[in-house]
Amino acid sequence: MEAQDLKCMLRNKIFLIGILGLALFLRLYNFGGNPSSLYWEEVALGYDAYSILKTGADHHGHFLPIVALESFGDWKPALYAYAIIPFIPLFDLGAIAVRLPSLLAGLSLLFALYLIAKKLGQNPLLVLAITAISPWAIQFSRVGWEAHLATACITWGLYFGIATVGEKKKIQIRHFALSVFFLILSLYTYHAARIVAPVVGLSIILFITSSLGFKSVLGTWKKMLFIILLAFVAVVPLLAKISSPEILQRSRETSIFSDVSIILESNQLKEQARNSLLSRLIYHRYVLFSQEIIKNGLAQFTPRYLFLSGDPQIRHSVQFFGHLYHIEAIFLILGFFVWLKKRTKLHLLLFFVAILSVLPAAISTGSPHALRSMTLFPILMLLAAEGIQMILSLVRARKLLFTAVVVLIVGAYTAELSAFWLYYNDIYPKVAASEWQYGYAEMVQSLEQKMQENPDLPVYVSRAMGRPAMYYWFYTKTDPRLVQAANATAKKDQGEFLEFGGIEFVNSESELPQDDSPKIVASPITGENSWTIEVR
Repeated sequence: MEAQDLKCMLRNKIFLIGILGLALFLRLYNFGGNPSSLYWEEVALGYDAYSILKTGADHHGHFLPIVALESFGDWKPALYAYAIIPFIPLFDLGAIAVRLPSLLAGLSLLFALYLIAKKLGQNPLLVLAITAISPWAIQFSRVGWEAHLATACITWGLYFGIATVGEKKKIQIRHFALSVFFLILSLYTYHAARIVAPVVGLSIILFITSSLGFKSVLGTWKKMLFIILLAFVAVVPLLAKISSPEILQRSRETSIFSDVSIILESNQLKEQARNSLLSRLIYHRYVLFSQEIIKNGLAQFTPRYLFLSGDPQIRHSVQFFGHLYHIEAIFLILGFFVWLKKRTKLHLLLFFVAILSVLPAAISTGSPHALRSMTLFPILMLLAAEGIQMILSLVRARKLLFTAVVVLIVGAYTAELSAFWLYYNDIYPKVAASEWQYGYAEMVQSLEQKMQENPDLPVYVSRAMGRPAMYYWFYTKTDPRLVQAANATAKKDQGEFLEFGGIEFVNSESELPQDDSPKIVASPITGENSWTIEVR
């Protein structure tokens, strides 16, 4: 090996170590402390993981739930809770244990994109670098998002599907098996993945067949058929529950097809047009639903969403930035045209996956939605990196100009990252505190003390901040057996407990007993992210 090659290899290793070090710092700095508190979905997943670890059943008493957790009656896919379990003995039940699976998923995404970039002929270090510092990658690696773990699974499934087409056009059956494995995992992780992953799987099979030829695939049909049969067995639990609330409840709550306002609008428009044949065609409910789907899908690609303020939900975006940096708008456009010009089977596959990724958000209310379209973001990183690579290739022959362009790009990214990081650490924890239910840990601690001082008094806790029973169990590490024992008789709002162990969780002051007998009341202080715990 020549000295020049050794020097290049050493330089690349130094860059790789530096990028990974920066990625770790951005994800681990104050990990568990920012965002400032666990939001209620994280607490629910954490407590169910704790319950399964201690008793083999979730807090409702369902033994080893595979498909979904009943939770608050919204039936969360169960895999993320199982991913938390190994970390509870190591870090106790708290923010670190709950958020670590998402952190590890985010780190694994870096490596998946690195490998996909190599398959595309792109500079893998460049893809790794811009993903390491991306707002979406940082934001979602630091919180216990099921969607983030599902995205990692789908991305790895996509990589191994691509890698099934080996060198010299030979099929790599082990990679195909791994692709199927990761796509199946995603089905048990997040609702949107149950739409995206099966179609990604079919697209991968089409990609493999078109790349290798039907005869090559036919030569290994027995092995592929065996893997597909195993995959079918693995999804039998899902298929067995296909018409149950465990599968359908979330879609019933969020699907645009459950929105009667569109149907009412259709009927009103037809009535105003005197119910003519043309009006029945133009204003048909399916036409209006199609318009809504297209509008919601396009919302995932708007500059406001991608570059300016992100998802309207502040838990999904800091609002001061979009999910990508402003400068990446240029790189995405350039990368899009480069891919369009190349139009290899692999580029077409990735284009299709990008469009497919927004489908769950497109057919749901509340679009744009970063969680439901999260599989889109890894592909946007590849596109942005392609755009940067194109610019550098144009000026590579002119050394001075090349150096100036590199300094300009690095400087722009440094400025954007610095601004994002400053806002994320100094301002975001304050402005978003209430959305992260900040104050619950302190409230539960104070409430426990007040209850010990007044053991005979009834206790009333406000529901104004949402899900107080779950927070109480989580922060007191309540024995799950006690919760399971109360499950059959406790008053509930869907799956949420309204009473437990002498504590009542109330919506308003009007639900308190209207007598003079003493009682302990816990109420949030409006606008202060703190609570009053008092004996009245």
